[in-house]
Order: sequence, then C-alpha cells, then structure tokens
Amino acid sequence: MSTPAQELVNKELNAVLEKAVAQLPEKYRLVFVMREIEEMSVKETSEALSLEEPNVKVRLNRAKVMLRDNLNGYMKDQVYGFHLTRCDRIVNAVLSRLQLL
Repeated sequence: MSTPAQELVNKELNAVLEKAVAQLPEKYRLVFVMREIEEMSVKETSEALSLEEPNVKVRLNRAKVMLRDNLNGYMKDQVYGFHLTRCDRIVNAVLSRLQLL
C-alpha cells in the first residue's frame, strides 16, 4: 500500500514522463510508444510504420537519448535548482554546527 506522499510523487512523475514523451519529434515518439509502451516487437513496429527494422532500433535509441537529456534537465532544474555557492554555505553551516556539538 502506498502512502499519499508516494502517490503524489508517482502522479507528478507520470505527468513529467508524459510531457517528455509528447515533446519528442513525431518519428521518434511513434517508435518509442509502439516499442516501450505498447510493447510491440521491432518487426511489428517496422511493418506498422513501413520502416526497416534497423531504422526502428535507431529511432528507439535516439528517442531514449532525447528523453534522458530532457529528464536530466528537468531533474537539475527541480532538484538542484539553486546555485552551488548556496549549497556550499549550507554545508559549511551544518558542518560548523556539528563541530560545536
């Protein structure tokens, strides 16, 4: 059983993933959805899109790279959305307090 916090995180993650997939160029999005979401084989995907099987594989790999780059940028903006000097100040403040204890 998941907690309300876990459900909220999962809901947000789903929205982020859907947005990232929607931003893919159509030729990569189609292959990604067919292969990864619909779980179609390379052969089925190539037949449905009238592509050669190696092209399906290349487009899937490129889609994954684009998604990875997009999601890495999102995570940096959301999780690490502050400048490193601020981080250094926080770390130094915590370490100095620990030394006083």
